[in-house]
Amino acid sequence: MNSYADNTLAASSPSVESSAELKTVLASVRKAVAPLWPLADYVAVNPFQGLAEDSFLVTRNRLASVRSCDILMPAAHYRERWDRGEITFADLDEAYEQCLQDNPELFGETSFADLLKAIDDTATPIERHTWTVAEVVDRRTGSRWTSHIVNDITRNLSAYYDLGQAAWKHPWKHCDLFNAWREMAIIGHRLDLLGLKEFRKFAASLPEDPLQWIAAALEELKVPAETQEDFLLAELLSVAGWAGYAQYQTNRHAVDGNEQDDLIGLLAIRLACDVALFRRYMLQSDRPLTLWKSHESAKTAPTNAVLARYLFQTATEVAYRRQLCGALHLGSDGASSAQTNGSRKRAQLVFCIDVRSELLRRNLEATSEGIETFGFAGFFGLPISHVPFSQKHGHAHCPVLIEPSLIAQDEPEFPDASAQAAADEDLRASRTFRRIWKFFQTSAVSCFSFVESLGLFYSWSLAESTWLPKAKRAGGNTPLQLLSAHGQPLTTSEKADLAENILRNLGLTENFARLVVFCGHEAETTNNPYQSGLDCGACGGHSGGPNARAAANLLNDPDVRWELRSRGLVIPVDTRFVAGVHNTTTDDLQLIKDDNLPEHHGQDLAELQLLALQAGQQTRLERAGRLGAISESDVRDRARDWSEIRPEWGLAGNAAFVVAPRERTSSLHLAGRTFLHNYDFRQDQSGAILELIMTAPMVVTNWINLQYYASTVDNRAYGSGNKTVHNLVGQFGILSGNGGDLQTGLPWQSVHDGNGYQHEPLRLTVVVEAPCEMISKVIEKHESVRHLVSNGWLTLLALDDDQFFRWSGPHDWIPQELDEPRLRPIKESPQKTAVTVAP
Repeated sequence: MNSYADNTLAASSPSVESSAELKTVLASVRKAVAPLWPLADYVAVNPFQGLAEDSFLVTRNRLASVRSCDILMPAAHYRERWDRGEITFADLDEAYEQCLQDNPELFGETSFADLLKAIDDTATPIERHTWTVAEVVDRRTGSRWTSHIVNDITRNLSAYYDLGQAAWKHPWKHCDLFNAWREMAIIGHRLDLLGLKEFRKFAASLPEDPLQWIAAALEELKVPAETQEDFLLAELLSVAGWAGYAQYQTNRHAVDGNEQDDLIGLLAIRLACDVALFRRYMLQSDRPLTLWKSHESAKTAPTNAVLARYLFQTATEVAYRRQLCGALHLGSDGASSAQTNGSRKRAQLVFCIDVRSELLRRNLEATSEGIETFGFAGFFGLPISHVPFSQKHGHAHCPVLIEPSLIAQDEPEFPDASAQAAADEDLRASRTFRRIWKFFQTSAVSCFSFVESLGLFYSWSLAESTWLPKAKRAGGNTPLQLLSAHGQPLTTSEKADLAENILRNLGLTENFARLVVFCGHEAETTNNPYQSGLDCGACGGHSGGPNARAAANLLNDPDVRWELRSRGLVIPVDTRFVAGVHNTTTDDLQLIKDDNLPEHHGQDLAELQLLALQAGQQTRLERAGRLGAISESDVRDRARDWSEIRPEWGLAGNAAFVVAPRERTSSLHLAGRTFLHNYDFRQDQSGAILELIMTAPMVVTNWINLQYYASTVDNRAYGSGNKTVHNLVGQFGILSGNGGDLQTGLPWQSVHDGNGYQHEPLRLTVVVEAPCEMISKVIEKHESVRHLVSNGWLTLLALDDDQFFRWSGPHDWIPQELDEPRLRPIKESPQKTAVTVAP
């Protein structure tokens, strides 16, 4: 058997032409890897975001060909829905017409009858056509090399990326990822002991340039040019979680002006392990290495069984869409009558578009005719980095699609400089003590002595967490100073620009109430590594409280109001802006106290807080059944239970995004499944606001929707498995058990209650109330939007002059008829009742 040194390609150098071709291939491979954010900033990510330029079905086939995964539910799921009457023949008929319109090249060759028969086809042919070397060796020999390689990569990368969990720092963090791995592999014995003899010598022979090594590896494995892209994608997706995190790190380096490419480094590492296996097992084998099928056989069209499942998937979405459109059409009567009511409201509250806001908004509006609510992206148009008091750096509170351009600095008020210095010193000392204590707890010399000598003292903490849980405080009323990204105070004109954008994009330019509340949101959970995934996605997986405080401060500034007046935005003198935080786990709405609030506004605020208490109670009652809670108080208690694996359902069930005036939806019970964004096209003559909504909030809601979709359809590939066996790694990610790949999407407990699905996997339905021509201009201008709406990643509907139209890439706008006999309203709209609250 040849040694690794005999076959080293360290000295080889690819030609300029081959290097250019390889970079093109790698650029295409990169698109298929969605970034994975660390836990502190965990946000929903569309796992297919780089693949949207292809259709849903083409992407499904491509992924199934290089990885054991699927993005359609099993046929049995659809048959069950048919048997229960949740999918009707009419739904299937309409879905077939849609499939023919959107994918004529795929559905034009098969009949409706053939597809109905194919849904009962139980055959499961292998669709993979590309494998890694480790997978081939495992299949031939019954070995577990794929698992060993993944675990070895996990051990190396978890140490390299560690954010402070480990007591000892990785000694080669100053190196790029590939060379840090090389240094570890040169001295490590693990793979040698597992059977790859002389692996350390092999690692030492590798070139320092990962691109050079990738080219050399492809040459040694004799991968044909036409299959290189699929082969490299299969290699990366065998460690899909780490690939996502490496992609995130690469993007972060690019923002910082660093050219280090962690994704390419990871690919080079993965190829090194496979080349080592190839030399160990395949060179002397009398059976040729078969890592891929022929290029021609690999590009087959979807089978009828796949097309049938896609047809039934589309039918489930048609069924929901018919209900939604019917409800919105019925809601048009309420819209016309509400628009004639110009009386001034008692209070106006601005919520995030998050589906969890829909329930509280509806119940809050039901407490009083004087309450009006708005839906707006939860960062309220302020891309800030919030820096708490006594800290030098903060977290980005804005969508991950953009970089913070503002700094919101906490500036508590102190009686004098010495009091401020003392408070600052206390906080610094507390943080230092926690770091030292944590190091003592986790150090090698104290791990056993710590438990034996001090473990008993933690019994009180455990008991307190169980029986005396502490409520989470939703921020305070600490003054905020808004600065530029370079730390310079903003001018009045710059502040007015921000304030004007907030009001105009919100559509609140007149008829201001005496109280206008910006309600950020956050989630309260205990012992939950994925908590930031329940916080505000528009705030980068953090609380929207700082954004709400910053927005209120801006709009209360007398100089800003004076400047806005000169721009045609007149805010009444008696209008006061207030910040609040909606706790989505308990449905409490905490209005943040403002010490400068006039006395007569204080009474208004107290009355509003009482109404919010009633609305929160009603919302908890509404959610109790879904959570299996005994009472509405039980819903509140789940938030503080450290053993609770389902403290809330988050955004499970999300299915639609409605962009329309609130009057269109205010009379409807949308069951917490709909993102709601206020928009009136009559106030948007240029279409700029619509363009902003379709290129930002619509993209974010699509990300959220497809993360929940993928985590439900194939939790093994796109979720993160069983929450009860999760382990924190490096303070940035999650492992399932004590090894394996880095986990990516949502835990199984976030989409399934143990008996059935709590999230119905539907692609997002987007309804925009605006003329088709306005929407078409945005689609034509933005290629990324065009890919989403034309390739089956969401369904876009225009509500134009009380008529629905569906966007179809090949056919532009297609009228959608509401067949009244088939109409199934979502739920009867509850009657609003006035509630009298004693002052």
